[in-house]
Amino acid sequence: MCNLHVHLLHIACQAREPIRLSEHKGSAIRGALFEALRGPERPSAEGWSGFCANKAAPSCRECPVSGVCPVMRLVSTLDEAATYGHEAPRPYVINPPLDGQRGYSAGDRFAFDLLLVGDAASLFPYVVLALDRLEHEGLGGKVEQADGRYRRGRASILNIESVHPLRGERAPVLRQGSRSVQVPSLPITHGDVLAAAERLPASGSLRLRFLTPMRLIEQGQLLHEPRFGPLLQRLAERLRSLSQTFAGEPLPLDVRELRCLGDAVTLLQDGTRWLDLSGYSTRLGRSQRIGGLVGEATYRAEDWRPISPWLVWGTILHVGKNAVKGDGWFEIRP
Repeated sequence: MCNLHVHLLHIACQAREPIRLSEHKGSAIRGALFEALRGPERPSAEGWSGFCANKAAPSCRECPVSGVCPVMRLVSTLDEAATYGHEAPRPYVINPPLDGQRGYSAGDRFAFDLLLVGDAASLFPYVVLALDRLEHEGLGGKVEQADGRYRRGRASILNIESVHPLRGERAPVLRQGSRSVQVPSLPITHGDVLAAAERLPASGSLRLRFLTPMRLIEQGQLLHEPRFGPLLQRLAERLRSLSQTFAGEPLPLDVRELRCLGDAVTLLQDGTRWLDLSGYSTRLGRSQRIGGLVGEATYRAEDWRPISPWLVWGTILHVGKNAVKGDGWFEIRP
């Protein structure tokens, strides 16, 4: 039985001050989360120092306490066995706001999702404390505030819900006005995914809608067409890696076999377009142009059944580059 499971947290916020975001809102949210978890070089006025116990270390790889560090486990994961290189995939995914806004005025509400994969869910208390820092450290780029100072706009967490997207269930984690936090109680399991896959057509056409840029690389080249074979291969590799690293065992899938199945799927209609977004990498310390395919593509297969479960997982855990920042998020539409 596959042990892979995911917790989806829906986080509702309200801007206390004007907030300015880049085009790539997932990148801004990821950067704020990383900085809150790591903490400032010196404790803040409220005494906040984050969870990094060795800020003098050049990198997590060279830190002697990385094995017990929540910062390393969440946002700078290392694979000590070098199964996937020194760095393993991060055990979280951000679903950014899709409202099209580049910023929020004081009083505006917005929401995003944070998904925790496998045993990374045990780090949930650290995540809640880091999210609370949005009210102190702010989010996005610096903007002139009411007091005339330039700083990142602050936001309050209104509530957090545990959401099961496949069953349509929700449960409160943090209620508005309360400081009592409940443990997420609606894990998305492989059994849930198999049940959802059964509801998809066994053959014929499926339409994928790419909500955020999907960036796929094939033999060192960026793909500007949503070919299904490379998409399925990258998705299978990602799922297998996440499951092995954070659920203790690989998913029961054969990457080569799935690639062959994916190459047999026909691209009937390509309604995608290339979209470049600008974002800022906290890890690299510079701005980036992050591009990928958005829009819809229609595919046809003689038998979707061996493929459908992995597509359903893909709607939850994304596919391609920069998935942790929200890229590669797609929906399935029969």
